[in-house]
Amino acid sequence: MLRSSPARMAASTPATTPRTAAWRFCLALAGALGLGATVPSPAAAQDRLLSVVAPWQVTSLDPADTGYIAARMGIAETIVGVEPDGRLVGLVASGWSLDDDRLTWRFPVRAGLRFHDGTPVTPADLMAAVERARATGETLGAVPIASMAVAGDTLVLKTTAPFAPLPAFLTDYAAIVLAPSARGADGKIAAWTGTGPYRVTAIDGDRSVDVAAFERGGALPAVRRARYHAVPQGETRAAMVEAGDADVAYTLLPAAVPRINAGSRAKVQSVTIPRVRVMPLNVGLPVFADVRVRQAISLGLDRAGIAAAVLRHPPSAATQLLPPILAEWHNPALPPHGRDVARARALLAEAGWTPGEGGVLHKDGAALRFTVLVLANRPELPPMAAAMQAQLREIGIDMQIRTGPGSIVPQAHRDGTFQAGLVSRTYVNVPDPIGTILPDFTRDRTVWSQSGWINAEIRALVPEYMASFDEGRRAALRKRIGEILHAELPVIPVAWFEHTVAVSNRLKPVPVDPYEQRYLIDRMAWAN
Repeated sequence: MLRSSPARMAASTPATTPRTAAWRFCLALAGALGLGATVPSPAAAQDRLLSVVAPWQVTSLDPADTGYIAARMGIAETIVGVEPDGRLVGLVASGWSLDDDRLTWRFPVRAGLRFHDGTPVTPADLMAAVERARATGETLGAVPIASMAVAGDTLVLKTTAPFAPLPAFLTDYAAIVLAPSARGADGKIAAWTGTGPYRVTAIDGDRSVDVAAFERGGALPAVRRARYHAVPQGETRAAMVEAGDADVAYTLLPAAVPRINAGSRAKVQSVTIPRVRVMPLNVGLPVFADVRVRQAISLGLDRAGIAAAVLRHPPSAATQLLPPILAEWHNPALPPHGRDVARARALLAEAGWTPGEGGVLHKDGAALRFTVLVLANRPELPPMAAAMQAQLREIGIDMQIRTGPGSIVPQAHRDGTFQAGLVSRTYVNVPDPIGTILPDFTRDRTVWSQSGWINAEIRALVPEYMASFDEGRRAALRKRIGEILHAELPVIPVAWFEHTVAVSNRLKPVPVDPYEQRYLIDRMAWAN
């Protein structure tokens, strides 16, 4: 029988609002939420309210949509978790084991674990979480589950074929484990009644969630109360940090970092994470069906200029899809993506595109024009899109920009209007990039990635990778998968990601999770 072992891995708005307007909004928000920069006395430390600020709104309580907020805030937990150093650990499960048939997995429930409503956690609750995530999420639906059953205090999960990364897939936020009472009369999730170190005390629409420490046995965490603020505007988040109205703020505008560091209230921590700013394409459209057009778009982009001028971090220029931090997947031997205007124009001419009105290329009476959907909740994406628009115009491509909320890309996929996007895509939804590669490049239904691209070799290699327990073979499969994505470009990598977190001087140094699964509030502590 194989026992659990550590995971392996080497070691994010529309155009910014004017700063004056941002300050006004910040002050109004601070007043409305009862925030202030005054530090409570040491005697009242346990009553301090930790202010966590991030871009993502609580648009629903459906775990497939916003389960990551519940997981990050320590409200709900997944069956398996991942530590910042990449080790897989049991969360709701105490661990796991694999039978000799390499098909049967066993996940015992952590002894004595209870939901926030006081009811005990059972294996049936784990099963319900997996079933819900398979129906509504994008990751666990790819696992070849043959059956699930309860045996004593254990969830027994059997696959139709060997599936080596299964424990890693159970870190997916869509599969947070919630109490039966979390469901409303219509069967949908109506509350985040979880098992985490914090329980929900209030939710104010889509803009804030209040939590309080939950007694789980042992000492309570140093931070007893916290409030999550959804603040989509990047400049407003920075202004809240500078005003002392945010203790921890995630996803900052690059231009705000030196300003915050120059102040006296907070300092910015940065960590490279396995997230990539990419342009996914609808390869099913005639304009993108020809790989020469996709390659020309890639060659038309000045990644180095974008990384230096927009992101203020030159090493972020993406020379291939997966960054060096993913050492097992990053391939230094691949020819780096770079700008070559002459080659881009030659490829487009070879594909039959000729100069037309206004300098835009035409073919068969149609202009080389498409609309890219840009996420507003990543403050650097709109200025990146503007730079890309100007760069592609130089090679005869008219890229239109439409900026919108986080739902804009999934909705376009659902209603069939998706042409292209500019998104920030994590490649560790589970602690192995295969968990993102599988839904993005081997499934007909996609949420955040390309659509319409069918590659028979990729669709054969990915299942082989997941079924293999031989590291030599897995390494060869990783190399070949990377080569295909690099050449075919169903998504065009633009920039790798530096995760920036502003931390108030009121706190001791804050742990930063490169997997973005937990804020680790229960490990934070006040500085005085």
